[in-house]
Amino acid sequence: MPKFSALDFSKFGVVASIIGACLLAGCATQTQQIKMNESKEQFKNGDMQSTAATIQSVFKDKNTLYYLELGGVQRLQGARQIPSSTQNLLVADQLVEQWEIATGDKLKRSFTDTSSYILSEGFSSNYDPKPYEVSLLSQTIALNHLSQGRWNDAMVEAKKMAQREKIIEELIQSKVTAVSKVEQQQQNNQNTRGATSRIQDIGGYPINLLDDEETRSLKNSYQSPAAYYLSGFIHESQGEASLAAPGYRLAIELRPSVNFFKTSIAKLDSNIANQAKKSFADTLIIVDTGYMPKISPHQISQSVALGGNSKLVTLTFPVIEKSSERFTPGYVQLGDRVASPELVANIDAMARKNLQDEMPAYVLRATSRALVSLAAQYAADQAAQQSARKNNQNNQNNNAAIIGAIAGMITGYGLQAINVTDVRHWSTLPAQTYMTRMGLPIGETTLKYTLPSGVMQSQTVKLVGGYNVVYIRMFRNRATVLTSNDPAALPPQPQIVAPPTIANPVSTVPKTVLEQAKPKEGGLDGFKKLFSGFMGPKPEEVTLSAPAVAAPVEHESTPVAPAVNPTPNPASSNMDGLKPYEPPSLLNSLQQLFN
Repeated sequence: MPKFSALDFSKFGVVASIIGACLLAGCATQTQQIKMNESKEQFKNGDMQSTAATIQSVFKDKNTLYYLELGGVQRLQGARQIPSSTQNLLVADQLVEQWEIATGDKLKRSFTDTSSYILSEGFSSNYDPKPYEVSLLSQTIALNHLSQGRWNDAMVEAKKMAQREKIIEELIQSKVTAVSKVEQQQQNNQNTRGATSRIQDIGGYPINLLDDEETRSLKNSYQSPAAYYLSGFIHESQGEASLAAPGYRLAIELRPSVNFFKTSIAKLDSNIANQAKKSFADTLIIVDTGYMPKISPHQISQSVALGGNSKLVTLTFPVIEKSSERFTPGYVQLGDRVASPELVANIDAMARKNLQDEMPAYVLRATSRALVSLAAQYAADQAAQQSARKNNQNNQNNNAAIIGAIAGMITGYGLQAINVTDVRHWSTLPAQTYMTRMGLPIGETTLKYTLPSGVMQSQTVKLVGGYNVVYIRMFRNRATVLTSNDPAALPPQPQIVAPPTIANPVSTVPKTVLEQAKPKEGGLDGFKKLFSGFMGPKPEEVTLSAPAVAAPVEHESTPVAPAVNPTPNPASSNMDGLKPYEPPSLLNSLQQLFN
């Protein structure tokens, strides 16, 4: 019977255990995203209740992506779910802050630690948010605050958005520098000399999906013109001209073709000077359409020369699929005023730009891991052959053959491990954002718009004096409409119960001590600390619990037959020529009551 030394098995055991752990992490993240992709039809049809249930069942680890997905879907269930949505999005916001600190720390470490981080990135059950997702998180929380009449809180989010983008810019630049240094290190190592960070060196990758005209037109992957304009609008509503102007200017810089961006900066000072005299509802309409395309693993087989022989290795990279179901809203009508929304943010293109920026790190990791794995296989084969030459006995030959077989098997698992690529993303984001701004009469008015199916929707919205935001998320044959200062989005007020009337009071009444029980503290399971050797210190755990998902509450809407689009009036013209008068300060009353 053949005998094997302890040394032989120890080498293979360590490698196998690492590979096994990597495979477990990769399989978990792949399965999670596959199930989210399978539920995409529910989301496209506007079935938010089923989508929320899928999110809660799919995510075994309540990481940042879980709270982004759940919070984003809850707000689309209707105004009554805004408080629950805000709570979940704020948990995601806390985790993003921890990610910023942890990532910044990793990229500031020694060269060796930075190299380990770059090469092992992706083997984690935690989720590193993408730069554009961080910007859209702040924008979404701000919109939730506006729905609840909390304009001051929305202004805080607007300020945070600008601060975070500075941090994101630093992190991106740090990663670019780190990838460059690691690539140089790999070139100096004889086992990884063929590693590269250029996707152009990998034949068969669909580069055209990352290099279309809209993606090339973007300055970066994280600055959203829609978010900047919303920031300016919020600051303007609070009389902060010095903070509103930079938001408008950046929106114009990023999207110079949008006409009402320029009108807003031109009229900023006069709008703020005449805020108290406004006789109309200054209303920003935001229309989100389309669906984020899937990010899928794309396998490419490459031939690598090793030890005088050619070895075939399969590499896997993320690919963003081609866009589908894109819809441009023709017009939005409020009362007798009509405007054509303009495209202000292409989130689909931002995602492609982000993947384009991340591709050097993906390529460097994949090629480095492939070369290391092949080098390990070559070394094992050489050891097996050397053992066979030294020992001519049959049992020793069998020993060498079995060792070679084990080495080949482990290398096979290793090549599967390097095929793991993280394709997770905030999948329920819209693909495009359209905006327009209108001056409208105060009070109830009828909102009309046409869905992608061609059906026109009609419903009543209430506008207050001062500033308003009307948000429309279009799906195939339905839509969610949210308005600022919506009473339905406010948390229920505690009811005051009058004391009971005592018909025949007596001179002595026993005193009763009433103690209010404290609510039970909820606990959020801590993140699984997988692969600490690869990823370094993990962020601290968050002890906030997500609320249960309630049934969706939707505004009543009346579908009517498709009609011929009326001739749109310029949005800027709707803001002029209205007679001033002193309206009731309902907006200020709401702010004092709920802020």
